[in-house]
Amino acid sequence: MGPGGDKVVGPATTGAVPRVEQGIGPAVGRANRALREAWEEQISDLGLSAPQALVLRLVHEQPGCGLRELARRARTDAMNARRVTEHLVANGLVISQAGPGHRQRRSLRTTPQGTALAEEVARRAAAWDSHLAVLLGRSGTERLQAVLRRLDRVLSSLPHGPAPARAFSADGVVPPDHEPRAPRGSDDRGP
Repeated sequence: MGPGGDKVVGPATTGAVPRVEQGIGPAVGRANRALREAWEEQISDLGLSAPQALVLRLVHEQPGCGLRELARRARTDAMNARRVTEHLVANGLVISQAGPGHRQRRSLRTTPQGTALAEEVARRAAAWDSHLAVLLGRSGTERLQAVLRRLDRVLSSLPHGPAPARAFSADGVVPPDHEPRAPRGSDDRGP
């Protein structure tokens, strides 16, 4: 059984080594790149990259958040969140102020220009999601969302430490001596 409770079927159980193109990771990577390129085309006239659009929306949805929280929600590390945030601050879309109660913690908020842009990005994201749902069909969209949520949940529960080939026993069970992965991002200092 795998970490999600399902029977593990694949190269680890059959002994077969798939071609690179057949692996789950490369397939997800290809789909992610295609999706990101298509999304960046949808927002190209706004002057934002996909990561910048995501961070801008996250700050807009949660005014006063710090870099650690922002990084957690964006599923990146604090340094990447900081770099993207610095760009948004430099372009007058986000304000970074000392956080209450801790001078090193930064509190992030959108400016009026950033708010308007975040709302436009959100409108386009909703339209893009609707377009993808039409392309995939309702049941295909629901299945994809369920699989992605499950994959995220399973991968988030993996142990921190050894590579998967060494971290799992032959039956795919995580040995009890492995600790859960610590959250990414380690501080809230930033722009």
